[in-house]
Amino acid sequence: MFFIEITGGEIFIKIYIPETYEIMPQKKIYLLRAGFNGTKFQINDKLKEEINKIYKLGLELAQPKAICDTYKIETIPTELIPKSFQGVNSITFFVSTLGYEIDNYISNANTLSSMLMDAWASEAIEAFNESIDKKLRKDFGKGTRRFSPGYSDIDVRKNWDIVSNLLKTEIVVVNKETGIITPRKSTVCMIGWYDE
Repeated sequence: MFFIEITGGEIFIKIYIPETYEIMPQKKIYLLRAGFNGTKFQINDKLKEEINKIYKLGLELAQPKAICDTYKIETIPTELIPKSFQGVNSITFFVSTLGYEIDNYISNANTLSSMLMDAWASEAIEAFNESIDKKLRKDFGKGTRRFSPGYSDIDVRKNWDIVSNLLKTEIVVVNKETGIITPRKSTVCMIGWYDE
């Protein structure tokens, strides 16, 4: 659920803790991410058992949360505004994470379990982001596509500026020199809004 703070007539969304279903990737997509496309590989019962075990374990280990904030366009440093956001009135920035327990498992499990958990977590963070995206669009209306630094004209190193200077959160750590985020299954995203 979103926890909302109203400041000076503006709505600023501070933290979001999702329901479990919001981080549940489709099993087919999870398997595709893990390299199983159904035509090249036969999945035997032992492997099916491991696939299902990792799916359930991912749900147990994940500690998903997101921090969101919305800013008027004129208050945002221009180097954080994608060219494709031309004409927007405000931008919501958010950082989402599945937490460190997923990283710990991936680093310490056997190769198969680690690979499956990595695939599951990649799709789980995307499912989480999609859920946040839908909720924000319901509240804010017409917007741009969801965008993350590292694509197009915003350098991945801007992750640090967004997390440290705008969102001012410690739910993730960003390397200032590289823009790499830890925990690994974390993202920085933004959506521009045309109407208010």
